[in-house]
Amino acid sequence: MAAYCRVSTDQEEQLLSYENQVNYYTNYISENPLYEYAGTYADEGISGTNTKKRDEFNRMIVDCRAGKIDMIITKSISRFARNTLDCLNYVRELKDLGIGIIFEKENINTLDAKGEVLLTILSSLAQDESRSISENCTWGIRRRFETGKHKMSTKRFLGYDADETGKLVINRLQKPIVVRLYQEFLDGKTTDYIKRIFEKEGIKNWDGGTKWQATTLMSMLENEKYKGDALLQKSYTVDFLTKKRTQNKGEIQMFYVEDDHDAIISKRIWECVQLEIKRRKKYLEEHGTNSYSHRPESNPFASKIICGDCSKVFARKGWRSSTGVDRKVWQCSERYKVKGVMGCANRHVEEETLIKAYLMAWNALVENREDFMEQWTEQLQSENLLEGYRAEKFIEYTDGAEPLTQMDTDFMLKTLDHIKVFEDGTLLVVFLDGTEIECKDEEE
Repeated sequence: MAAYCRVSTDQEEQLLSYENQVNYYTNYISENPLYEYAGTYADEGISGTNTKKRDEFNRMIVDCRAGKIDMIITKSISRFARNTLDCLNYVRELKDLGIGIIFEKENINTLDAKGEVLLTILSSLAQDESRSISENCTWGIRRRFETGKHKMSTKRFLGYDADETGKLVINRLQKPIVVRLYQEFLDGKTTDYIKRIFEKEGIKNWDGGTKWQATTLMSMLENEKYKGDALLQKSYTVDFLTKKRTQNKGEIQMFYVEDDHDAIISKRIWECVQLEIKRRKKYLEEHGTNSYSHRPESNPFASKIICGDCSKVFARKGWRSSTGVDRKVWQCSERYKVKGVMGCANRHVEEETLIKAYLMAWNALVENREDFMEQWTEQLQSENLLEGYRAEKFIEYTDGAEPLTQMDTDFMLKTLDHIKVFEDGTLLVVFLDGTEIECKDEEE
């Protein structure tokens, strides 16, 4: 005979019940001359609504199938399983193996003829009790949310720890990483690029490793907790048996708490990042591309060269001249979208021409700074926080700046929105502050 014990929480009174169950059944079997002790299987702090995470329960079933156990004793049906289907399936399987289960509280032996009928009724009641407990817990959690009270795990939350009351407190070692992430994003870098930078520099993530995911970085950029607020009930449990959780898309009420804890990112910068995320999404849709910037380390103009005819992005091609010289040439992605059929008829442009156009336009901006100051000063008062942020940065970048003589990719990402190419050789350089400067391809 073997014994099975389980408690569903780690609370002190439950742990006491757990220890009592283990001791009681170990002694009960060992001291009874009719039984040979086959072991005690005990799950601590595990829910009974499903068996997937109950390691000891699953080990017991394996031993039953291996013929190591002839009888199981347990306190009650609810200790064995709160899920009616699981309970009946295992009872029937073990019964087919000639193994009975004794439920002490209900005085049921599953090998008796009347055992299964009564077991079906009682296990249904146990499942309903589990549903009731789940609903009561959910009700309590939502009432706490309504008053702004919450606790959250910070195990996978970079930048914050939780104090003894569950309140978020800033992790001073991780804070600079979060601040840098937001700044790098506003400086024109994508989360893919930032990921590679962090990994190259060996910057540690939440678990001390140096591997990063672009999706994780994006979720950090969108997380309102970094500005000190808290949106509660972003997800919820849809099935108390499987414990399956899903994202809350308005099915149940959410609660927003302002100034819930100390902020790492100012509300202004956080809002600017949200506006920049929306701007980039719109940019991708307008220009028919799925990447805002593809590996700027080696291809700085990727997704930034726009066709003046069809508004789609240009793609870089490697061409070799008759003299054997390799050239980097940009061409509309719609030109030969269908193989062998010419689409967009716009001209191609040399990468060197694009570099010259950017440098020329930026230097013109610096040289004529005073002419643009009125525009930037007005933008500083804009209701659009991102527009004001860009104006502030362009005032900073052009203050006492020397003319650029060579391409600086990081600086280009901070300043350039796109370059539009027209068939007549006109290049329109559009900066992130909205300024447009026209250049002419000298090769025309």
